[in-house]
Amino acid sequence: MKIGLPRALLYYRYGDFWRRFLTELGAEVVLSRKTDRVLVQDGVTRVPGEVCLPIKIVAGHLAELAGRVDAVFFPRLVWQEDRLYGCPKMIGIVDIARMMYGSAPRLIAPAIKGGLFWPHFRAGLEVNPNPAAVLRAWRRSASLLRRTEVEPSLPEGERRVALIGHFYNIGDDYIADALVRAFVDRGYRIVTKEELPRRVLRSRTGFAGKIRWTYERELYNAFMYLKQRVDGVCVVISMGCGPDSLVAELMREEAERQGLPFLQLVIDEHTGTAGLVTRIEAFVDLSRRRVRAAA
Repeated sequence: MKIGLPRALLYYRYGDFWRRFLTELGAEVVLSRKTDRVLVQDGVTRVPGEVCLPIKIVAGHLAELAGRVDAVFFPRLVWQEDRLYGCPKMIGIVDIARMMYGSAPRLIAPAIKGGLFWPHFRAGLEVNPNPAAVLRAWRRSASLLRRTEVEPSLPEGERRVALIGHFYNIGDDYIADALVRAFVDRGYRIVTKEELPRRVLRSRTGFAGKIRWTYERELYNAFMYLKQRVDGVCVVISMGCGPDSLVAELMREEAERQGLPFLQLVIDEHTGTAGLVTRIEAFVDLSRRRVRAAA
């Protein structure tokens, strides 16, 4: 059986695990191609205009897999530990995928509500009806779910900036490659929330405990951890994302109180690289002046 994986959204956190899990079940895994402009424009035509760029991107990836596979593996993240919910649009894109595909290819879309084991066990039975084989596949692939609990090394004297955004934005080269290169070419190390331990990202300390969206809590906690350890913060959010906008405003206010250079980049399918790089150049200049003033 050929099973497709859209190279978008949750793929950037669980992709390695899914590829190993499905391969261990005996499936041939087919990835959609990397995001490009043609794929994005195709996705734009398949979803309402007001949804965010990541949803438009995944719609393009879903369309790219049609006709190439027998089934598409596309889990729906509803909520995780501490009843932290996924974005409503991220939950709803699974239903749009069903409408896009109709009867073929088949959609394997387990609903994740809490832990990962049972949704994947039930989904695994749709690929391989042998429960022992599914359990064995889980055991052989579950190690890929483990996150580091070691804090990143952040040595004194190193110029660095926190690039804070959802993993499905920062992990997609189409969105983030130009941003990362703009900082690196100017001598900055990029630190992302994916480098931080799980206990930091899921902390309930302070205002974080009031944030009920799973990935927005991660953004806020990453900012609170890194704000004293970087020369500046660049937050990447998607146009039309309400939860992102609220949390980004809280981060901006805290950065102002601390005197920390803060750059907020809002992206959609019309965003041009040149404009983003120009804003990063101004941000870098501000950060360097702050360092010189403090010396």
